[in-house]
Amino acid sequence: MSVLGRSQSTIDNYSRHLASISLYFNELPTVLDPEQIQEYLYIKQKESKTPSQTYFKFSVYSLRFLLKSEGLSYEYLKLPEIKHEKKLPVVLSKEEVWAMLKNTRLLKHKILIGLLYGCGLRCFEVRNIRIADMDFDRKRLHVVQGKGKKTGMFPCPNI
Repeated sequence: MSVLGRSQSTIDNYSRHLASISLYFNELPTVLDPEQIQEYLYIKQKESKTPSQTYFKFSVYSLRFLLKSEGLSYEYLKLPEIKHEKKLPVVLSKEEVWAMLKNTRLLKHKILIGLLYGCGLRCFEVRNIRIADMDFDRKRLHVVQGKGKKTGMFPCPNI
């Protein structure tokens, strides 16, 4: 899976879910019939307490990956489609951002909030920033290995 560019977290999740299915039936998922898989997915979907149903989704994704790696079609197990919710992010107003900054005591927290909101960075991207990543002349921030291990330059209007 790592050859195909999957992250270690994805590999761990898929392995865990496939192992769970195998332990539940005491057989490999590739020898199960579609009704058994549907039963398992139904049970997992009903057990899920979160609205996103993450466990259910990862079970389906891991089964799809297994089928693909074994050269079997998705129809073999009649896996359900996972509908992706298209939600717009909540955008704070300028007043709300200023209120957060005013009520923050520590300078490092103000900088974090400024980078998160002002540059649109993710938490783990901000966590990995070093002073050497800041280009004060061009007012840009160099983010190394952001989401998807991508590297890029982000505008920073107030540095």
